[in-house]
Amino acid sequence: MMKASLKALLCAVAMTGFFRVEAQQNRFLGISAGVAPLQIKDQFHSPYTYRGTGLNLQATFGQERTKTQWQLDAGYTQANPQSVVSRKASTRLFDLILNYHWRLFPASQPENRLQYFGGVGLRLFGNATNYSPDSEVATVQATAAISLGASARVSYRLNPVHRLQIQAFASVVSVVYRPDYDYNGKEHLAASWLGKSPILALEASYQYRFSKKYQATCRYQMNYFRYDQPRSVLWLGQSVSMGIQRSF
Repeated sequence: MMKASLKALLCAVAMTGFFRVEAQQNRFLGISAGVAPLQIKDQFHSPYTYRGTGLNLQATFGQERTKTQWQLDAGYTQANPQSVVSRKASTRLFDLILNYHWRLFPASQPENRLQYFGGVGLRLFGNATNYSPDSEVATVQATAAISLGASARVSYRLNPVHRLQIQAFASVVSVVYRPDYDYNGKEHLAASWLGKSPILALEASYQYRFSKKYQATCRYQMNYFRYDQPRSVLWLGQSVSMGIQRSF
């Protein structure tokens, strides 16, 4: 009887440890799609703002641990913005975002509903716009940038099924590349620091877990980029998307 009880106790301890490790190292993979309002003002081409709404696709992969978490997002947006004095253009946006966070407090109580995280973010993105897609001679303007900055996240779990999250990013140092144009005469590659030519991002998301491994997601994102050299360019991208995420 004692041996049977001891075996049962050891088995329970082992299973508890197994599930605790599983809870501490939750990996997830997700995909989402939605609409993306976009504004672009590129002084290389026009003093007018181009506006349009396109399609956004995004894939997410990450891992949550007791004290840390990381997430990698890859996104693609296609739109046909237009100014008040122009025909429709064709725009493609690419994003690759890596965020690594540490649990700020209370790290010893991961079961708390309200969680705070702080860390670093790395963003790589590019924009290519063809302002004459219906012409034999294409007029393509492009900009690319890589940015390292500060990232923060707040997570609130209403219950085991519902969770809300807000995440923000602000660049600290960025490297921006603008290609050679006939009327500019040279390529432009330069670094920008905190407070100059900012790159900002904000995300709010809702997650609904409808099974042990799957959850539905609804997400709002806003991305802002401004760079003044050699001529000013400004992007303001937003998206509202829905998707599904699997834990394993």
